[in-house]
Amino acid sequence: MEENVIVGKPELGYAVGRTYGGFGARTRLGANTTLRAGAIVYAGCEIGANTAIGHHSLVRSHVRIGDDCILGHFLVIERECRIGHRVRLSPHSHITSATVIGDDVFLGAGIRTVNDKHLIWRDPNREPDLLPPRFEPGAKVGSGSTILSGVSIGEHALVGAGSVVTRDIPGGATAYGVPAHVRPQQDET
Repeated sequence: MEENVIVGKPELGYAVGRTYGGFGARTRLGANTTLRAGAIVYAGCEIGANTAIGHHSLVRSHVRIGDDCILGHFLVIERECRIGHRVRLSPHSHITSATVIGDDVFLGAGIRTVNDKHLIWRDPNREPDLLPPRFEPGAKVGSGSTILSGVSIGEHALVGAGSVVTRDIPGGATAYGVPAHVRPQQDET
């Protein structure tokens, strides 16, 4: 651990109708885990072995991160995310709460994920319908892309840089654009 790292503190605050106190929740760091300067890992997180978390990254309560991951600097990983093994999250990205990221996923820099289709926040008369995105094993998403609520990026799918993904991308497909569309496969001969 480098200087100014915070690990295991309870997260105090409000998020869409729930309070995340985190009191009494244990935080577990696997062998050879590296936390770079300024990283914050709140209570209740589990981080696997040989995982590196970059400078000034924030990992909120009850996140699970697998082994052999590289998480870049200035990341925000919101509550209750599940991140598999051998995942690479590039700098300056936001992973919304409860997102599932499978093994061997690569997300480029500046990725934004969304889990709220109706932008309800602290409205006492409405219950939010939060649907996080999902990244299946081996998916790759280019830098600057936005992945909207409830969208699934299929196994070994490729999303081009700068895309806005508004619907599911099937496994093995290549998609790009605003909005992203699945494109025909190119013959590599």
